[in-house]
Amino acid sequence: MQDLQNRDWGTMIVDIENMTWSPIHVTQRLQDQQNSYDRTVLIGSSAGCLKPGNVVTYRWLGGEMSTLKLQERVYEGVTGVVSLDNTLVIGDYFKVWSDEVFTVEIDLPEDTFGEIVMAENIGLESEANLPEILGFDPDASRKRIADLAYCAAQHGATRMEKILDKSVNDLVDSELFTKYEFKQYLNYVN
Repeated sequence: MQDLQNRDWGTMIVDIENMTWSPIHVTQRLQDQQNSYDRTVLIGSSAGCLKPGNVVTYRWLGGEMSTLKLQERVYEGVTGVVSLDNTLVIGDYFKVWSDEVFTVEIDLPEDTFGEIVMAENIGLESEANLPEILGFDPDASRKRIADLAYCAAQHGATRMEKILDKSVNDLVDSELFTKYEFKQYLNYVN
């Protein structure tokens, strides 16, 4: 965030906020705002990881989603699951997005944050060790995220080197907590 806050935005009115909240909270926050924007850029991790550290920009096209699929995503949002895809879908449903919406997404392996914590626990938390531990250079990825977010905010799709389209048809299905069944097993000693 600091990199983006320090950039020269010229005459643009830009709000940079850390919204690492559930999609419901993000949507409610945007509903409460009095400002309207020409463009929205969301930054987060992708739903899957094909290439660790890879950063991609998408133009959100939205689309129709079945009521059941939407309810599944709202359920996840209400329970506190932070998901960029769910934020897009729920925000779209409640019409909080500007005319142009972009995401800048990084591919992170599921164990990325655990690896960082483990590195700290054994004294390897220095920046020099992270590329080897994570399998990608986090500094290079952070810079790429900031550069792409800046470009998307400034110019939309007009000057983006590579931008992909993303709609509801491209999203990975949500995984409900309710699919897991927890059973209590009692052991008795006679």
